[in-house]
Amino acid sequence: MSHHATEVPGKAGCRPRRAARRAVAAALLGGVLAALLGGCGQLFPQRSEGEQLYVDNCADCHGLDGRGNTAREMGQPYADLTDDVWKFGGDDGTIANTIRDGSFGLMPGFQQKLSDQQIQALVAYLRVLRKRAGTGTP
Repeated sequence: MSHHATEVPGKAGCRPRRAARRAVAAALLGGVLAALLGGCGQLFPQRSEGEQLYVDNCADCHGLDGRGNTAREMGQPYADLTDDVWKFGGDDGTIANTIRDGSFGLMPGFQQKLSDQQIQALVAYLRVLRKRAGTGTP
């Protein structure tokens, strides 16, 4: 007689049910994690297009608050986007050109990555960051 024939009475079929429950739980957990990790923009629907573009493309260097206080840019005078010190000028057209073309090896150009409409949304969001910095609003 094989050892498989000595199953405990009343426990026959438990292992397949447990495995099925575990598989369902893993699939549900995987779905929840994918939704959370794959859609940060969906988790924060109040973000404007410009803010989301800023977070995705600019915040690593310029900081979430736009002040440039990041390890990479600390001490770089033009990294602070909230002040009135702009290397090429602070009007909307010049800022859009700087985003599009970059800044001599200090900042990459985004012409190939962002559309003109997205660049304009970023410029508009930079105005929001400057206003927040002026009023002390987070």
